[in-house]
Amino acid sequence: MCNNFKIPKLKTIENYLKNDLNLPLIKSDFQIKTQNIFPKTAAPVLLFNDNKLLLQPKLWGYPSPFDLNKPVFNARIERFYEKRSSMWDKSFARQRCIIIADEFFETSKEKYRFENKNYHEKYAFRDPEYPLTLIAGIYDKDKFAMVTTAPNSYMMPIHNRMPLLLKPAEIRQWLFQNFTSLINRENFDLAVKKLPHENNLA
Repeated sequence: MCNNFKIPKLKTIENYLKNDLNLPLIKSDFQIKTQNIFPKTAAPVLLFNDNKLLLQPKLWGYPSPFDLNKPVFNARIERFYEKRSSMWDKSFARQRCIIIADEFFETSKEKYRFENKNYHEKYAFRDPEYPLTLIAGIYDKDKFAMVTTAPNSYMMPIHNRMPLLLKPAEIRQWLFQNFTSLINRENFDLAVKKLPHENNLA
């Protein structure tokens, strides 16, 4: 379950969206306090609101219906297709957004020992084809969640879920159209890097 990603500076995000991808992005009027994002941390997400494509800062994690102190920050894409209702239904239907990251991180079941303690190996992932990595998200008011799907061959040895990654050409489909064809990410290449242990003691 992804609970950490890193974002570039806001100006880098804006330049990529406006200049590289030629998107009609509205200029942002906020600042980013941190580039290392964890649940309950604010991050800018790309969304369409009031007929404008813009970046808005939102907190990562929806309030849990069971424990308000533990936000629910990953939303399984399969929940939208189940007959029983879920807390995500309205957001999947009408409130989709995109997370723009340098890379995201995942902890594996692999362990190593350091100073007589066991720690899990941690890996970094990014889209090797583009300078920034796009991840599907959903939002509600001032909160957002990362959308996850079944793992592909890059992620499977490390974790049983992965973020639903997007290519720039798929931005419009995720934000506005039927997204069923985006669920399967088995052909999405990933650059994978095991993190040094000195950065991995968590």
